[in-house]
Amino acid sequence: MGKKKNKKKKKKDSKKKKKGFERKLLNTRPVGRPRNRWADVVQRDALQLLGIRGWRRRGENRDEWRRLIREAKARKGL
Repeated sequence: MGKKKNKKKKKKDSKKKKKGFERKLLNTRPVGRPRNRWADVVQRDALQLLGIRGWRRRGENRDEWRRLIREAKARKGL
């Protein structure tokens, strides 16, 4: 008797999986690479232009951050 119950249970499980697999999604993800986040761009620029890592920690000190931004503008001629 135990074998019959297991077969029925497996059938029900496989039907649920099939329904889930065949279901159409209402919302889909956009095609292509993910959009850049502001923090990712700042991190990349801080490394490329300023040559610094840990920009968040440095940005907490506003005077130091202002000095670093001025240096970066002078290097790039902005």
